[in-house]
Amino acid sequence: MRTIEKLLRQQKGIAEFGSFAFGEKELSKILDRACELCADLLDVEFSKICEYRKATKRLVVVAGFGWDEGVIGYTYAETDKTSPQVTAFESMQPVATTMKASKPFVLAPFYATHKIISTLDVVIKGKHGPFGVLEIDSRSKHEFDSYDVAFLTSFSNILAEAINSTKKTKILNNSIKRRDQLIQEKNELIEQKVLLAAEAHHRVRNNLQIIHGMLVSRIGELGVDEDASHVTLRKIAGRVMAMAHVYDQLLASGGANGISVSTYLDALIDEIMEIYGTLRPKVVLVKKLEDIALNLDRATVLGLIVTELLTNSFMHAFPDGVGQIEITFKRGKRRNSAVLTVNDNGIGFDELKHSKRTGVRLVKLLVRQMEGELAISTQHGACFTVNIPL
Repeated sequence: MRTIEKLLRQQKGIAEFGSFAFGEKELSKILDRACELCADLLDVEFSKICEYRKATKRLVVVAGFGWDEGVIGYTYAETDKTSPQVTAFESMQPVATTMKASKPFVLAPFYATHKIISTLDVVIKGKHGPFGVLEIDSRSKHEFDSYDVAFLTSFSNILAEAINSTKKTKILNNSIKRRDQLIQEKNELIEQKVLLAAEAHHRVRNNLQIIHGMLVSRIGELGVDEDASHVTLRKIAGRVMAMAHVYDQLLASGGANGISVSTYLDALIDEIMEIYGTLRPKVVLVKKLEDIALNLDRATVLGLIVTELLTNSFMHAFPDGVGQIEITFKRGKRRNSAVLTVNDNGIGFDELKHSKRTGVRLVKLLVRQMEGELAISTQHGACFTVNIPL
């Protein structure tokens, strides 16, 4: 007669196994513990778990308790309809076997070696098809009753959930590892791209500096005369210098947060003063520059606009060589905008008459490229105001 103590012991064992199995990540440890507990809680000497391999359509012993070496790894053929394991798996029903009364069944040789007399097989079910078979084995004659079948079935159901959980965890861990690998590869590619970009920027900057140096040297050879070729060389030198200073700031900042416009324009304006200062030594230049970051393309266009406007002021606003230029760059009243103003107190110009002049036409083109707005005032000298979206 089944005692209350045994039933309580089995219920406690199932609960303890559930806590263990759902906290364990390694499937082999879960299967080994399941075999050990089943043998203990059902008072038999042996137990084992067979996993169904879809690729080969075979049941393979993957875990066990009490067996000698050589049993773990044994394979049951699907075509072997006389084995209780295959019968239980195919019928999805429990199969109890007693050797003397099991004439329809043919058992593997290791059963006789271990003197097995009684077996009970139940299917380990799963959400996507059965995992395999859970079996208990005894050297004594056991008439496995409905309580034994119910316990082993309940145990196999919990085991099936634990197996499914470990598979999901494995898939998740593999996904995490793959994600981490992809992130690492992405970071390596970004780092490589940054290094290549920095190298390219260095080369561009160095080439621009060489070109600028050659132009300045040629200007020096021409002296202070202001013929057409001289003026053209100064303009080209200024434009080359504007682009070179962009790369100076880009390399200094690493390009991560854009280019500091105040630092960039400050250095650029000083260079322009060196080019035109010998021609207009009595022209004073006042700078008011807020620190705003721009990307490479927009900073380059802004530098070319500043170069062109300052060049125009130096070359055309002060025929007597005396005057003042004021340049400001600050955040605009509109959200995400900035305002550049270049204002001189020179003689001004007729906007309609000179609207097609190369310098003014180039400034208008550059402003459109930045999707900005240009306003020109010639009432008191010349004032160019550029509204720039950030």
